[in-house]
Amino acid sequence: MTKNTPNNWTSRDDAMVEGMIRRGASRRELLKMLMASGVGMAVGSSLLTRATQAVAATPVFGGSIKAAGWSSSTADTLDPAKASLSTDYVRCCSFYNRLTFLAEGGVTEMELAESLSTDDAQTWEIKLKSGVEFHDGSTLTADDVVFSLKRHLDEAVGSKVNSIAKQMTEITKLDDTTVKVVLAAPNADLPTILALHHFMIIKDGTTDFTTANGTGPFICEVFEPGVRSVAVKNPNYFKGNTVYLDSYEYFAIPDNNARVNALLSGDIQVAAAVNARSLRMLEGQPSVATSITTSGNYTNLNIRKDLDPGMKEGFIEGMKYLINREAIQKSVFRGLAEIGNDQPVSAANKYHNPNIAPKAYDP
Repeated sequence: MTKNTPNNWTSRDDAMVEGMIRRGASRRELLKMLMASGVGMAVGSSLLTRATQAVAATPVFGGSIKAAGWSSSTADTLDPAKASLSTDYVRCCSFYNRLTFLAEGGVTEMELAESLSTDDAQTWEIKLKSGVEFHDGSTLTADDVVFSLKRHLDEAVGSKVNSIAKQMTEITKLDDTTVKVVLAAPNADLPTILALHHFMIIKDGTTDFTTANGTGPFICEVFEPGVRSVAVKNPNYFKGNTVYLDSYEYFAIPDNNARVNALLSGDIQVAAAVNARSLRMLEGQPSVATSITTSGNYTNLNIRKDLDPGMKEGFIEGMKYLINREAIQKSVFRGLAEIGNDQPVSAANKYHNPNIAPKAYDP
C-alpha cells in the first residue's frame, strides 16, 4: 500500500464507499476503486464489509420490497373487525390506526387518541389528535370513532371482539375531537383493550372493504383476497416522515421451506413466521438478517380435574416435574423459547413476575 493505509483512512472515505454502495456499485467495482487508491485486497474487502454493514444499519428512504407470510385464504379481509389471519393483521396495521397501541414491553401509548382520561375507570373521555387525515383526504373526527366502536356491537357485522365491546354501554360524541365511552363496570384496562388490532378506526359509514380507507402509513393500491396486496406510501401520514418504503407487495407462502427458499433466492425480501430450525440456518447466511421478537404464545398441557387421573391429589403437581422443559426448549425450539413457570404471562409482558421459578425436571 502506498497511499490510503488503514492508519489514515478517514470517516470521509467511509462515507464515500457507503455512498457508492447506495448507488448500486458492485463489489468488483468498489475493490477496483480501492486498489487504485492504494488499499490492499484484504484491507479493501474488510472496509467493504464494514461499509455494507453501516449501510444496512442505516434506514434509507425509498425502494420497494416483496414480503411473504404463512397464512392466506379467499376470506382475507380489510375489515379490521373481522380480521383473523396474520395476513389480515399485517394489512390492517398498514392501512389503519388504533386509538392506542402497545409499545415495547406491553406499555400502552397513544396513537390516534391524544389522551384517555377517567375519574372512576367506568366513564372515559377520549380526546383525538388534530390534523389526522384518511387516505381520501377527509379529516378524522369523533364521528369516525363512534361509528368504528359501535360496529363491534352490531351482531350482523360479525366482529371478532363483539364480546369485549359489549361492556361499552354508551359511545357518544361530545364534540368533533372528543368521544365519551361508558362501561358497564369499571375497567382500568380500556386503553389496552383499544390497542387490539380489531379496534382499528375506519371512516364513518364505511361498508365497502374491497379496499381500505384508513389513516395508516400505507395506502391500499391492490387487494386480491387469497392472492396478494400492494401498498404504497402515505405522503400525508400524521406521524411525519417515518415511512421508509415507497411500496411493498404482501402475499402468503404457506410452506415454510418454500418461504425460506424464496428468501434465499431473492424472490422475496422478507419472510415472516420462519420456524426455529430454519431460523438457525438463516443466521449463518451472510445475505440474511434475522429478527426475533418475543411473542405471547405459550405451549401448555390441559388436564381435566373432574376425571381420572386429573382428579387424583398431587397428579397435576407431579406433571409439572415430569416435563423436561430444557430439552424441549433446545430440541424443538432450537433455544428460541423461554421456559415457562406454569402461568401464561410471558417475559415480554410488563406484568410478568420473574421471581416465580420454573419447576426443575424431576421425574
